[in-house]
Parts: sequence; C-alpha cells; structure tokens
Amino acid sequence: MQSIDDGVFVDVNGVPQWLTLRGADRSNPVLLLVGGPGSCFAALAPFFADWEREFTLVQWDQPGGGFTFAQSGAEVTTVARLVDDGLRVVERARARLQVDKLALLSFSGGTIVGLEMVRRRPELFSAYIGSGQIVDWARQDASSYALLLARARALRDETMLRELTAIGPPPYADTATDAVKSKYAGAPTPREAQAFTDFGPLVGAALQGMPAGARYLAPGLQWPDLLARSFATYTALRAEIVAFDARRLGLTFAVPMFFLQGADDLFTVTAEVAAYAAEIAAPHVELVRIDGSGHSTLFLRNEFLALLVSHVRPKLLDS
Repeated sequence: MQSIDDGVFVDVNGVPQWLTLRGADRSNPVLLLVGGPGSCFAALAPFFADWEREFTLVQWDQPGGGFTFAQSGAEVTTVARLVDDGLRVVERARARLQVDKLALLSFSGGTIVGLEMVRRRPELFSAYIGSGQIVDWARQDASSYALLLARARALRDETMLRELTAIGPPPYADTATDAVKSKYAGAPTPREAQAFTDFGPLVGAALQGMPAGARYLAPGLQWPDLLARSFATYTALRAEIVAFDARRLGLTFAVPMFFLQGADDLFTVTAEVAAYAAEIAAPHVELVRIDGSGHSTLFLRNEFLALLVSHVRPKLLDS
C-alpha cells in the first residue's frame, strides 16, 4: 500500500495552478473535487482526511481563488475558461497518478463546470457526482423564492418576510439582491451548522499558514480569504451562471451520473434536480437525498463519505 501526499504548481494553459494529491493508497479510485468558482479547499485538506482512506483526492485551486490566485493573481472571466482549465487539470492528474480515469465531484457553482467537463471529455471520467446541483438557474431560483416565502409565513418570521417581499421574485439585477435571498436560501441547517464548527478552525489555520510545512499549503504564499475570493469570482461570472440551463448540454451522458442532494436544499432546489435526473440517459443515474441537510450537505463529511463509499465507489471499482 503506497500513500501519496503531494502539493505542486502545474502549468495549466499558461498559468501556474495549485494541485494537491492525497491518499492512503494509490490503488484507490481517484476523486477530483471542483467547488464553486473561487471556492478552493486544498488548504483545508484535513477536513477531508477521512476520505483519503477510500479515495485519492485531487484538489484544484482554480484561477481567481486559493494559492493559484496568490501565486499569479489570475482572475477568471468565463466559465469556458474554467472548463478548459479543469480538463487540463484532469490530464495533469492522470499523468501524475498514472491512471486512465478519475471521478469528478462538483458542488454548488462547480456543478456548472463539472457537467460541461464530463459532457465534453467523457473518456477522462469514471463518474460524475453533483451536490448542490445547478440544473436550471432560473427555475431553481424561482422555486427557491417561493419555498422561502412560504417558510417565512409558516414561521411568522417578520424580518425574513419583509426582506423577501421587498426584493420580490427573481430574476434579480445584481449580486446585492442575490445576497438577500441567498442569506436565507443558503442558510445552514442545524446539522450543517454543527459541521461548520470543525471547518472554521481549519480556515483560520490556513489563513495563518499553519501547520508550517504541510504539503497542502503552498510554501511562501498566503492563502487568500475564501469568502472574498468566492464573491469576487461569482460576481465576474454571474451573467453566465444565472443563464445556465443544463438541458442545453443535452440529456445523454456517457458516464455514471450521481446526485447527492440535501433534502432541504432551498438554494439549488432538490425537486428540480430530481426532475433533471429523471430526464437524463446515462449508464447509471442515481439521486440520493440527504435528510436534515441543505445546500451545504457536502460538509456533513462523514455521512457524505459513507454515501460515496456505498453508492459511488462500487461503480468506480467496476469501471
């Protein structure tokens, strides 16, 4: 059994980009994590440490975030750029790990990039896993608003009701108005809030470059603020994100498709994901609803890992 703990800048379409490759056993399936634009978690590797017993994890700091931004200042201006870079990252990871395929786990805004990656180059992937899946932004945004308004009335939450009524139903013209609804749509469930108590200290440590010498921290560089970079990159790509409709990519995929969704996701509403999953054709299509979780279900790391092991990993070992 040979482990791997590697952190390295690689050239991706002319920009040095930070990758980490970590796992207890190189013979395990390889899993690439792709978060929303600007949301880079390589510096928070200990949060996913238990996953490394079952998978070799590849984390990528996208342009506009993480150590890639700290090194080059590279911003991202289009989703197509992220898709191109993501595919190059896959090729780099395959070469370093000497594997033919890897599984792609995308979450939140990263699901737009992930779907386009597997649609364009299916031969590189053993499976697609989406969580907080964006299917049709306009439909999910409208459903989200209606569900939130109903919740505000049921809870008799006058502040929530007043703020939602003031902005009215989507579409919205700017990020400031988005943020009003997102404050409620993306609010963590009690289970997710508990999970974030473990996440927060790791963010603080990463911002301070601790622990010194960790291979997942790029030496000599300061990790940029996660929320600030996420907001800046979302703002730059907002016009493309709010126009996204996965059905325009086609409904046939050549890889197994999994959707691990929070049952109470009020942001990328799960009912819309279920409708999409029922429409697509692929070697395997599966939707798993996770009770007591919303848009941040990925951060229920132990339960999420158990689902990856029971639902996804057998398909990867068969591929």
